[in-house]
Amino acid sequence: MERHLLNRLRHPRVREQHPAVPIAITMLEQSKPHAAAPSIREVARRLHLSQRRFIQLFAAQVGLTPKLFARVLRFQRARTLAREAPTPGGDWARVAAAAAYFDQSHLIHDFREFSGLTPGDYLRERSDHVLRNHVPIFG
Repeated sequence: MERHLLNRLRHPRVREQHPAVPIAITMLEQSKPHAAAPSIREVARRLHLSQRRFIQLFAAQVGLTPKLFARVLRFQRARTLAREAPTPGGDWARVAAAAAYFDQSHLIHDFREFSGLTPGDYLRERSDHVLRNHVPIFG
């Protein structure tokens, strides 16, 4: 048994990636602004997999469930939109709609879960960090 385990450590098997996973990632990443990403059920159907099998494959290869992956993408989109807003602090309802959140409270929930901060606190900390680390160009 020990020899077998040591052999496996020396020669790890390369797990084959299922071709559906990169396609699913692309499908989830390419959701349009103001439009929700396709549902996990829809992605699985389009890939000709059962929903359960798709979730298993995706989680095994990516390390996140497809639903959590889609939420992280949506959060990243909201962060980008908030940073690019013309007014500091932005219009959170507009950011939520543009990032395809159901409403502002879902946006706030994801901000707290993924960053540990409210959206306003996130932008303030980011602004404070930029100001603290600003280096004047002309001495």
